[in-house]
Amino acid sequence: MKVLAVDYGSKRIGLAVGNSMTRVATPLGLIATGNIQEALVQILKRVGEFEVGHIVVGYPLHADGSRSRTCGQVDRFVNFLRKRIDVPVTLVDEKLSSVAAEEMSKDIPSDFRTRKTFLDALAAQVILQNYFEHS
Repeated sequence: MKVLAVDYGSKRIGLAVGNSMTRVATPLGLIATGNIQEALVQILKRVGEFEVGHIVVGYPLHADGSRSRTCGQVDRFVNFLRKRIDVPVTLVDEKLSSVAAEEMSKDIPSDFRTRKTFLDALAAQVILQNYFEHS
């Protein structure tokens, strides 16, 4: 089954896609919008394009497992998504995904805008890879 990973941010949403059989995740790209409706349209497009059967969304917990300040934003986004899509949506601890993405990005050209864009997709890839490893 194909799985779509979402690294939610209020301005940018990183995406990755993977296969639950091979357990390989690949960065897919970025949705650059602060509009939740537009983001939903783009996610639905990817769900159809890749025949996604499951969506995982990174959940920004603190190192001690407590909720971060941005968990509420992710909760609202996930609730919005679940009401409008017929695919299971699972929250996944995204702890250290940004750190791992930053480490992985060292070979990316140093142009900040390009690198920042790619970092969001890499973070989604890390979230999905962690999901595969722990499920």
